[in-house]
Amino acid sequence: MQNNTKTFWPYAIVFSIIAIVIACIATIMIALKNPVQMDTFYMDRYQNVDENINKIHESQKKFDSKFSVVFNSVNLEKHNDFLKAIFEFTVTPKDNKSANLNTQILLTRPETNELNQILEAIWQNQKLITKSVKLTKKGRWQLLLKLNDGTDTGFYKFEIEAK
Repeated sequence: MQNNTKTFWPYAIVFSIIAIVIACIATIMIALKNPVQMDTFYMDRYQNVDENINKIHESQKKFDSKFSVVFNSVNLEKHNDFLKAIFEFTVTPKDNKSANLNTQILLTRPETNELNQILEAIWQNQKLITKSVKLTKKGRWQLLLKLNDGTDTGFYKFEIEAK
């Protein structure tokens, strides 16, 4: 008497290998369509931030002990297909001495660096006021502020919702 039993485990192994290859190809295709965006919080290359992160945090603590930074307001003007905005910050020295601060302001979207805009600003008393900027898309925006007093640097992030 002959026993006609078929084993399916070789087919399962081949099917598993094919499924793994398809999953790898799908992962690579999705990754190519959605590239990783650089985090611009420190306004520097990732390698420099990685090498100097302890110094950056120490400088941030010293800066915070010298200055108070507050995001005051957003003035939005609605136009046909975009918004115009002016941003205002108050930077108050905690020792009540006037300080000459170097500033960098970056307007960005959290999910992409394609719409990044470096903003120009002027000082009026202790207020930092940006020039008018065009917001081409509705939704979340981030204002990244870098202030330097010559020795210490402070980094700040503020969220804005453009409707």
